[in-house]
Amino acid sequence: MLRDLLDALRCPRPHDESWLVAMVHHAEGADLRDADLACPVCGAEFVIHEGVARFDPPVGPPPAVELEAMRLAAMLGVTEGQQPVLLAGAYADAGAALAELVPVPQLWLNARRTAPRPVTLVGALEVRGRVPLGVETLAGAALDGAHSDGPMLDSVVRAVRRGGRLVAPATALLPAGVQVVARDAHELVAEVTTRASGLVELRRRAPDDVG
Repeated sequence: MLRDLLDALRCPRPHDESWLVAMVHHAEGADLRDADLACPVCGAEFVIHEGVARFDPPVGPPPAVELEAMRLAAMLGVTEGQQPVLLAGAYADAGAALAELVPVPQLWLNARRTAPRPVTLVGALEVRGRVPLGVETLAGAALDGAHSDGPMLDSVVRAVRRGGRLVAPATALLPAGVQVVARDAHELVAEVTTRASGLVELRRRAPDDVG
């Protein structure tokens, strides 16, 4: 993106118009390659990465991220253990704050690249379809609207252990074997009540008789 275009950029949030403040990390002549952008009015943060200004969604933490982390910890109901919780999309923004409350391993799914990474992060996945995880490999999962339908939702439910919790949008269509325990206008909390089938056993084929 050309440096001269910076003066034309504005924060997309609904408030009085203001220029954005830029911290340039890498430029090639007049071409900005990597930079951080910040709104002086609302504090929203955006990035320019590989020459592309990324405004949707904002990459900065949501307001009151600590409060969001406390609420997420309560909904997931996980206090300890070795199995990770899956945080998908926007939920990963609260991962660092969540780790200070609940020191369980975290596995991120399609997280924003600028989300603060906690020391409990054990891995990150970028997936557009089914999640490549085995049966009962997760202690719980939190899915935002972009990750809560179709094969992705089904595969995440399959990976959550029996008794583990799933946080999803209130409108999510849950598969069989999941029971809603709480719901408000925005989110639901459900518990996985059955165990999905596991690995197919592989058997070594005996060599054909040599006659």
